Formats: sequence, structure tokens, C-alpha cells
Amino acid sequence: MIPLLLLAALFSAATPAIAQDDVRFNSPLAAGAFISTSTGASCTVGAVLKRTGPGAGVSTYVAATRYLVLAKHCAPKIGETIIFNFFPIATVTWMSATDDVELAEVPPEVTRPDNCSGAHGCFQGSIIAPRAVGRVVISTRGGERAVPMRAPAIPGADERFCTSGAVSHMNCNWMVESDRPANWGDSTGVIARSTNGQSVERGDSGGPVIGEQGQLYGIIQRTGTGPSEDLMQYLPIDELFAQTGRAYEIAPS
Repeated sequence: MIPLLLLAALFSAATPAIAQDDVRFNSPLAAGAFISTSTGASCTVGAVLKRTGPGAGVSTYVAATRYLVLAKHCAPKIGETIIFNFFPIATVTWMSATDDVELAEVPPEVTRPDNCSGAHGCFQGSIIAPRAVGRVVISTRGGERAVPMRAPAIPGADERFCTSGAVSHMNCNWMVESDRPANWGDSTGVIARSTNGQSVERGDSGGPVIGEQGQLYGIIQRTGTGPSEDLMQYLPIDELFAQTGRAYEIAPS
């Protein structure tokens, strides 16, 4: 039996009509950025992480490697290529066995010395820099800009919090909804309700759920349609950290 409530996966098969000088296309990449996949889907980056613990700083190259938090349904295969500004930037390296979330590894940019010979590695003297940073796109009076992402947290009681989607942009009118529709079709994650009639859209999938000051709460998973179009489901970010053995943290900004 098909549920009465049809749920929409929030990836898009086409690039949205966003100006290419939009901050969501700027490098280095930040949470809220627009990405696409090798299969043609389009989604939003939820957070930029770095590895922690033993081996995380074994070399400058490893220390500058970053990991994008994405919705698993956007790039549902290990090894799938993630594209940013029409160029490959990352590869899916980890997928949750239970939730709609995954990580994609972003190797750093390596600028070799002018006198580098192709016959040698030339890492000595090379400039190695991350291609993604721990920032998040938010709205300001001067327009959207990327600001340092704050530490993971959970929304307070009756708090209005935000989503930052590549298509719908910033919406700070979400509140946790305790009543999950009986025909929602998914018992995971957290349900939130928009109080201004604006929901998330196709292409926002995987985008960050944040506090007004940029605290990371989770990532966008899905939206309702029809009578529940003002609802969305997000995955609390602590679920990701728990599933990955606390081996990651928000990257430097």
C-alpha cells in the first residue's frame, strides 16, 4: 500500500539557476555549497570535517584532507565522484549502514614549485592547502556569506533554527515537531516544522541544519509533500559522529 504522504528525496537532476558568483560556488568549499555527482544528481554539503586521533597528522597532505558530509541518496555508491564547479573534488569513502548519510574525501590542493620535475614527487617545497573549510553559508544584511561553523549542538526547547540549502537558501523558521505523521514512512531522524510556509526544496538534500549562530545540529534528509509540505526530516549530527567512532570533527575555518 502506498503511504498517503508522499516523501520527496531532496536531490535534483539539474543544476539550479544560481549565479556562478554565488557564495555557494566559492572556493574553498563550505557547508551549504552546491555539489553534483557523476550520475547527474545535485545536492548540498552539510558540513566539512577533518579526521582526528592517531595518524590524522602523519603528514601535511593527510592533515589537509577534508571530508564532506552528504546525504547518501545523492551519491549512493562507494567511489562515486563528487563535482564542485564542474570539476571533480571528492570521492565517497564511507556510507552509513542505517541512515541517509555519507562522507566524501576531499584531497588537498598541491601547488608544486616552479622548478618541479615530473620525474620526482616534488612534495618538498610544495604548498598544500585544504580545498574545503569548516564554514557554513548563512544570510546576513549584506547577503549570504560563509562564516565559521560552530560546535555541534542540539536545538533548545522552542528554539527556531535554520536550514541552509543550495536551492532554498537560508530559512530560520524551523521548530522541532513532536508529532510525526502516522504515514511518514520513516521512524529515524528528527521531524521539524516550518513556521513561515517555506520548506526545503530539491537540491537541498544533505544541507546543514544549524542554529542562528552557525551551530551544527544535523543534515537535511527529506521533506513532506501535500498536507505535510511544511515538514522536513533531519539527521542529528551526533548520529554521524557516533557511527564513525568519533573519528571526525568540524574542520578549521
